[in-house]
Amino acid sequence: MRHLSSKIIIFAIPAILLWACKTEENQRIPNVFVDFTINLSDPMFNDLAVAGNAVVVDKNYAGTASAGYNDHGIIIYRASESEFFAFDRTCPFEERLDQAVVLKNTGDIAPECPACHSKYVLPNYGYPSSDSPSRYPLKRYRTSFDGRIVHVYN
Repeated sequence: MRHLSSKIIIFAIPAILLWACKTEENQRIPNVFVDFTINLSDPMFNDLAVAGNAVVVDKNYAGTASAGYNDHGIIIYRASESEFFAFDRTCPFEERLDQAVVLKNTGDIAPECPACHSKYVLPNYGYPSSDSPSRYPLKRYRTSFDGRIVHVYN
């Protein structure tokens, strides 16, 4: 029995370390309070009527609850008829975290950081493209969709 518990410990420690490293990667951008809704019938969000389009929401929409980290704003991307992704615009590659990725137009699926030139692929959960210096994805926020209202929160 003692031999079995030693094996469990030997396998459990690397698994815990791998999990801890993955958690640290997801925490590159500090947590800030995010909680707002958008109504797809609002003309401001007409571009989200089509899957593959994205819009930027900033603090002018719902105050700091829609500003993301450092007031950079949040990208809302419509992945399919019923699925939305929300990403903080803060570039996770920059140590000072003071750069925001730029979405050139609503059909842009790879916003770019003007400082490090990393491109983040929205349909790929915000992970950087293979030729980007960054190895960290954009910070994601949770979303829910009821057919008309998109709720973005953490």
